[in-house]
Amino acid sequence: MRLARLGLAIILICLAAVPGITLAEEGFPNRPVEVIVPWAAGGGVDLIFRALGSVFPKYANGQPLLVKNIAGSGGALGFQEAMKMRPDGYGLTVGTTPFITKIHMSVVSFQVDSFAPVMMFADIPCYIMVPADSPYKDLRDYVAAAKKNPGQISLGNSGTGGGTHLVGLAFQKYAKINLKHIPFDGGAKSFDALANRLIDSAIGSSPEGIPEATEGKLRILAVFGGKRLTKFPGVKTAKEQGYNFQGTMWRGVMTAKGTPSTTIKQLDAIFKHCIEDPGFIKLAEENMWPLKYMNSRDFWRYMREEDSRYKKLIIEYKLGDRYK
Repeated sequence: MRLARLGLAIILICLAAVPGITLAEEGFPNRPVEVIVPWAAGGGVDLIFRALGSVFPKYANGQPLLVKNIAGSGGALGFQEAMKMRPDGYGLTVGTTPFITKIHMSVVSFQVDSFAPVMMFADIPCYIMVPADSPYKDLRDYVAAAKKNPGQISLGNSGTGGGTHLVGLAFQKYAKINLKHIPFDGGAKSFDALANRLIDSAIGSSPEGIPEATEGKLRILAVFGGKRLTKFPGVKTAKEQGYNFQGTMWRGVMTAKGTPSTTIKQLDAIFKHCIEDPGFIKLAEENMWPLKYMNSRDFWRYMREEDSRYKKLIIEYKLGDRYK
């Protein structure tokens, strides 16, 4: 009997070393996992999580990743709903730049430590787009026009207090210009408005506006990252145009505070397998999502650093209404 138990233990240890089997043998998850995306369907965060969902069942006992969109108040409504999640790993939400910025832009019921970080998987640069026939050919034209016409050029974003809104405000301060910021419930809606010429420009991150830019309907003025976009090698970074400015949207996974560390490690393993999956890597390349992995501990440190950085920025520039 003892020998039989030892043999079974060895088999289980061997199986645990095989990707996609570890979690199945441990039995987690044994039902669908839901992730709350606090913005409308079709936006950058929504699309990347749906892409993760396309490979998620392969590493999660065949269980699906269900995306639940709860848009409104710059993400606040969705994160407030996520606060109700049970600490069992079956409820997730997104760890992303707008989560941090919203905390300091507005008076909300959640803080940086309201959720348990699982892992980070991408760091995506922002960019400004205009219609293809816009008089602004690059970022220098755009800034020059904004200086001549203070407050007249409209810039759409994914929601008041969101990541793209704050990056837009930060660039406005950096360039010493005044733009007319127009919030939408999600990045997709801001770029729909831009395509329909309801606004002059929009700020977002991939894949927002990329299909329209590929078709020649929209033009990217500059990339707020360290490198040019692979699909648009002719579009210069802001720094290459004389503006030493960067703004990115990092993407990660969070779950309910109090979730057991073993469950968090299981979720981390599932999502790490997902971002290493050839199918997802192909989607990431097609949509220009620069992948960057951080485990739970490192992601926690990074989020706290970002929390401190954005708090200081918002207070310094007197943004939002939390610190007024």
